[in-house]
Amino acid sequence: MSVAMTLFDSSRNVPSSAPASDEAAWFIDGAYLYKVWQSLKRSDRLDYLKLRQHLEAKFGKAIDDAYYFNSDPDVASAKQNAFHSALAYRPPDGPGIRVKLYWLQKKPLYWPTSWGGGPVIHPETGRHFELIQQKAVDVGLAFHLMRSHSHRKWRTLFLAAGDSDFHEVVQHLVENEDVQLVLIGSDQTISSELLPYARAIVKIRDIADDLARA
Repeated sequence: MSVAMTLFDSSRNVPSSAPASDEAAWFIDGAYLYKVWQSLKRSDRLDYLKLRQHLEAKFGKAIDDAYYFNSDPDVASAKQNAFHSALAYRPPDGPGIRVKLYWLQKKPLYWPTSWGGGPVIHPETGRHFELIQQKAVDVGLAFHLMRSHSHRKWRTLFLAAGDSDFHEVVQHLVENEDVQLVLIGSDQTISSELLPYARAIVKIRDIADDLARA
């Protein structure tokens, strides 16, 4: 069926809320993509505008919706920093990405009750170890991913994330909504639960020279 044709719900025989679009969405787990770039041990930085241009040129899809997700211990200050502000500028001045920041969750670590239940302390510094999590990022990314697709009906998803927590959302989009998935990252950091759904993988290492910011 042509994407220009109206889609129908066969069970109700009424038109769906929106026709499918041949454009793409781009969703980024900021901490993940940062770690992928850092693993290359380069002195330069990733240019998100160059990455957007690479994706659009390589796959022949215009990016209609783009989101960047990350967490920070001080969200109010992080929203004002130059990096996050620059992401929002539309091409050709910037990559045109909507930034979503969440609180970085910290939880003091304690030994199990069977081991005494006391705090987990560094033996030399006396520092109380903490578990640092960004679970809100995963929930936020999954929520906005589904909301974006329900409104815009894009057919291609560029996903810069490697966490297995996304596999059920990805599975639904690929199997039930006929979305083409393109993963962005590295072989070593993308979950094996995501890989079977991908039509292509963009390996940052292979194109790093083209993506580096001068």
